[in-house]
Amino acid sequence: MFPLFALSQPATTKSAGGQLAKLRKEYKLSEADLGQIDPTSVSMKLATFGLQGAATNLLWSRAIRYKEREDWTNFDATLEQITKLQPHFIEVWDFQGHNVAFNISVEFDDYRDKYRQVIKGFNLLKQGIRYNEKEARLVRRLADYIGLKIGRSDEKKYFRPMFAADRDYHAPPRNENPLTGTRYEDRPENVTDNWLISKWWYQQAQDLIDSGIAAMSTMNPFLVHSEPPMQQMQYARALEEDGKFNEEMRDAWKQASREWLAYGLRPILTSLGFEVKLEDVDRLKEQRDQAYDDLMAIEPGLLEKLRKQRIAELPEDERMALEKKPGERNTEETKLAIEAKKKTRVTLDDVAEATDIKQRSKAIKLAQKYFDYAARYRVANQYKNVTINYGYWKNRAETEQTDELQRVRKLLYDADKSFIDSDIPTAEKEYREAFALWRDILDAHPELLEEETFVEDLKEEIDRYRDLMAQVNEDRSRTLPDDFPLLDVLEISPAAAVPGN
Repeated sequence: MFPLFALSQPATTKSAGGQLAKLRKEYKLSEADLGQIDPTSVSMKLATFGLQGAATNLLWSRAIRYKEREDWTNFDATLEQITKLQPHFIEVWDFQGHNVAFNISVEFDDYRDKYRQVIKGFNLLKQGIRYNEKEARLVRRLADYIGLKIGRSDEKKYFRPMFAADRDYHAPPRNENPLTGTRYEDRPENVTDNWLISKWWYQQAQDLIDSGIAAMSTMNPFLVHSEPPMQQMQYARALEEDGKFNEEMRDAWKQASREWLAYGLRPILTSLGFEVKLEDVDRLKEQRDQAYDDLMAIEPGLLEKLRKQRIAELPEDERMALEKKPGERNTEETKLAIEAKKKTRVTLDDVAEATDIKQRSKAIKLAQKYFDYAARYRVANQYKNVTINYGYWKNRAETEQTDELQRVRKLLYDADKSFIDSDIPTAEKEYREAFALWRDILDAHPELLEEETFVEDLKEEIDRYRDLMAQVNEDRSRTLPDDFPLLDVLEISPAAAVPGN
């Protein structure tokens, strides 16, 4: 009995309890006190018989009904019971945090009521993180929501300053902070911009993975490591949108540029088992090509010689079909030509094996070196230029620091403000000057037009200029001037064509 007592003694206000109670506290495995759930409810009866899953399903269905009826009081109470029944089921926190911040908030008309619901959704996720502080997915979800909902929603004009000034969120009393006692309780209180807080949370998820506490699992490592510097860029962009054209904004872009380069120099483990750096893409291509050239130089003309031998060994009908131009082949000849190409294909392994015996070992090593560099280049190039668009954002962070781009951003900001203030002559002058300067910048940096987000932002500015032209043109049309310098931007995609041009 004494060993059992030492192991299973429950914790009290004066005692940490037995070994099992201490382990539950250390690993945060303690379920909620069932006394906090309505003792007369069906969910309580199910829970006391060990059917927490069934109780949770019942409450989940009830929460959906309360939401449909817009009965927010009972909806909140039901959410509270769900999270107390299964605090380690992260999908509950994930789903309901998103539900409250994104779906419930839009049911309210006043932006202040919307904001309160958004914060409630954030706090739900924080409570989930308290029980699952080593779960990188929940941490990343909170980072994502803080960035998007505060900084990209239709109400961002109101949400961003409200969030920055919300001391109850940034510095809650210790006894009201759901993260008290966790690894996240020391978040810097002086950081209040939503993009910087989003960046901080992404860094916490990154640290969990780097330290081995959390697994990468199905997460894309190139995206995981790109998100902190990308949030820094979003912060710099937000300062521009707020009209803060000063050293703070320039420093923000400089910091983004440094962090993005550090990301590019970071070795990232791929699903193929090797590490690559995005900054190494060009070097990998050069090494791949050099290995190919070195292999071909061992016995010049060997590859073509092998190919001609295989063509000579083809059946006559396949050889004749292969010699014909594609447009001159009939259906049967096309099939024969495809088969012939398969038979006459010569690989680098074939070349290495056919090399003179004295040079064969060297040729085989060069072929393997080529394949290794080619695989690394293919993966790194895919992520750099397709998934991440690394080169564009690197150039964007560097370009945004220049005097020319800062000037054009300020001109557009001032033009928009003049237009809102109905100062049409000033707005037209500022727009014209801004778009002329844009022409010079785009001629010097044409790669900027390769990014869809950048192009769409520029088209929005052009569209506002169209609105102004509707008040300038005698026929009240939104037609742009004949000498408008950015007509090529509108031709980048068919969606850019706007009636009246």
